[in-house]
Amino acid sequence: MKQLIIFITLIMLLTVAKTKSAEIIPVWQTESGAGDIQDIELLPGGNELMLTTAGGEIQIRDVLSGDTIRTYRDISNLFMNGYFEFTPDSTRFVMANSGLLQLVQLDNFERIKYFAFGSDTIAKGFKSLVLDPIKPLAYVIVTGWEKNSGNNDMRSKVSVYNYETMELVKDLTDYEGYEFSSIAVSDDGKYLATLNNGKAYLKVWDLATMELIRDVQLYDDKLPNTDWWCDSKDIQFSKINSDVVYYSGYFTKQIDEKRQNGVFNFSISSNLKSRIVEDGLYDGGGIVVLDNEKRILTSTPNRIYVLNLEMNVLEYKFLLKGTIHASEKVIHLTKDNSFIGFSNYFLDKFLYDRESNIGTEYEEEIIISPNPTNNFVNIELNCIEQLINYQINDVNGLLVYNSSVQNHVGRLQVDFSSYPIGIYFLTLNCNNTTKTYKLVKEG
Repeated sequence: MKQLIIFITLIMLLTVAKTKSAEIIPVWQTESGAGDIQDIELLPGGNELMLTTAGGEIQIRDVLSGDTIRTYRDISNLFMNGYFEFTPDSTRFVMANSGLLQLVQLDNFERIKYFAFGSDTIAKGFKSLVLDPIKPLAYVIVTGWEKNSGNNDMRSKVSVYNYETMELVKDLTDYEGYEFSSIAVSDDGKYLATLNNGKAYLKVWDLATMELIRDVQLYDDKLPNTDWWCDSKDIQFSKINSDVVYYSGYFTKQIDEKRQNGVFNFSISSNLKSRIVEDGLYDGGGIVVLDNEKRILTSTPNRIYVLNLEMNVLEYKFLLKGTIHASEKVIHLTKDNSFIGFSNYFLDKFLYDRESNIGTEYEEEIIISPNPTNNFVNIELNCIEQLINYQINDVNGLLVYNSSVQNHVGRLQVDFSSYPIGIYFLTLNCNNTTKTYKLVKEG
């Protein structure tokens, strides 16, 4: 048997050989069991996530295993198809669904306050929302259409509500003749930005005055028929510089004759925009900003792309083919540099493994020996916890083993003798972080 000691110095990352190319690695996959998933967010602390479903169920799940910790279903279906965000104090969340805007206590899901649309000639509903990081304000997309008109006359507007009182503060727009699709607020609370489909515009408001300061046309009005149509996907502010907005989708007004589909950045102060990785052959989808904004992961119904902003290259592309479900939303878990995404009723966790790591940090060496193995693996731990929780998944992300061990001697021994030959992933909690390592079982 080949004996090899691997000195693992990368915190929260899968161990790889230096010559290995980048790859997406599944960790686990599960289903909601309550219909299509509507929204997901990490809970404060980053060890659990909350999701809402089309079936009206709220689920709290463990991010390490994907297992359900607890569920809640209101008998009146108040949480059906809900989009939500946690309040800055992390004790409550605001949910927008159908005709309801609700402030809910997180620990017991008790509804504290709500707003409901009254009955008039326009049927109205909340589509999505973001919360101000400082003030108790919810910025929401409201959809509306004429009742009994017999026409598809969907319109939408952007409004501001005080979620403590559930009073309307201001309508930032009237009902427009198109559908707002994405909304974002900067981390410093200075700006709000939106995208819409069809005749697309990138709109930016100064939240100190709630005045529109940028209204950038993204569609080409010179194109015939409906060739000008745009399909916007996502919008986010830079966390480093709130002057920068990232947005994605298909926009018919070209920038410097570059591709019309992709991820773009926009400077509020200069009013200039550009396509990220200008000539890269990729499509724009959901945006996840990584590595101190040196990379962007974008997820589409068919593929995941990783853009390297420093090198200005398309670093990686991955064909989903049903192996990973991440087309509707992906969130980044900074504790272990993993990702959780969903589409339909599937929820998946995966890793992006490459030679140049996301946000590399260093710690004392953890020694795994022997690896590869055909018997026992010994892991020298440098962990402060008295109880070490760990699990083993196979290469397809299926859970093989889950256990805990008292950390008396600073060593974990795992018996692989009964496991089939193949690649496995060991995930454990150490020094208040979650870490994943690759192990090889040989014959």
